[in-house]
Amino acid sequence: MRTIEISIIVPVYNLENLLPRCVESILAQTFKNFELILVNDGSTDQSGELCEKYAEKDLRVKVIHKENGGVASSRNAGLAAAKGRYIGFVDNDDCINKNMFEILYKNLLKYDSDIAICEVCKVNEGELIDIENFHTQYKVQQFNNIEALNYYYLNTNDATFIYPWNKLYKRDLFENLQYEVGNIYDDETVAHHLFYTSNKIIYVRSELYYYVQRKGSQINSPFSIKKFGRIYALKNREVFFRKKKEHELHQKALKHYMDTFFWYYYTAKSSLKGIDHELKQLKRTFDKSCFHLLQHKELSWKQKLMCVLFSISPNLFEFVKEAGNKKTQSNM
Repeated sequence: MRTIEISIIVPVYNLENLLPRCVESILAQTFKNFELILVNDGSTDQSGELCEKYAEKDLRVKVIHKENGGVASSRNAGLAAAKGRYIGFVDNDDCINKNMFEILYKNLLKYDSDIAICEVCKVNEGELIDIENFHTQYKVQQFNNIEALNYYYLNTNDATFIYPWNKLYKRDLFENLQYEVGNIYDDETVAHHLFYTSNKIIYVRSELYYYVQRKGSQINSPFSIKKFGRIYALKNREVFFRKKKEHELHQKALKHYMDTFFWYYYTAKSSLKGIDHELKQLKRTFDKSCFHLLQHKELSWKQKLMCVLFSISPNLFEFVKEAGNKKTQSNM
């Protein structure tokens, strides 16, 4: 019986127009020893039928049909069914360079790594994509687990290290680990676990994954309370590093959580209605962090005072902040 090297998992939901380009870019891979697991997440269009047609044409294609449960539940279902020694993900509205998995696989073995990462090329929906060509003279950076986690905090606006799908993972990294169902930022819920349990991570500096910027995607959708999922994920990451006694990473994760919390909290408060209950729930995560924020070495005493004010009363926090802004403007 043939040993499968890579299991490629694709969550599929209602994108019959983009699914063929995605699947065909995977089937065109120069690396051939893989299984493609298409997880049909209760699609109401012809996506499920398309999956079955690909399974009829190519024995490497396996199809799972399930009730709609979201991307995280689809990834978890794919992981449960995967037979490969290594795991890769592709989103059903994206596509990949035909050399992607060969390059990640060869470098992962060459450097004896647990995770191989490639760069991401953002493309507009409808844009023509050439999956044939890539930069052959690429560099490979090597990290241990702590170095990789610190590298992410050099630029938290760049999610290259957080995305689940521009990577190749050793299968055993997912033992006792699942994506958080119901959280649209499910990748944020597992990324730090995967890196922390790795010994070595490599970063292939070549754009091999094509990330389609689609207006209808969840991440690019209008602001809603579903986006609070990122705050809860970042809070859990802060707690994770604190429990692991990784002081430097904890400090970085805590400040990242704080900065993101305030942006999401006040964006929601100013743009959404009827969310008082959700805001109170979100504030509880901040209250639990307040003590640790007061001990943060990089926060000024003014920042710490504002954290205390917010924990006591968000209204008092807003009043003091607004008064400070008016004073600054009057002195200009």
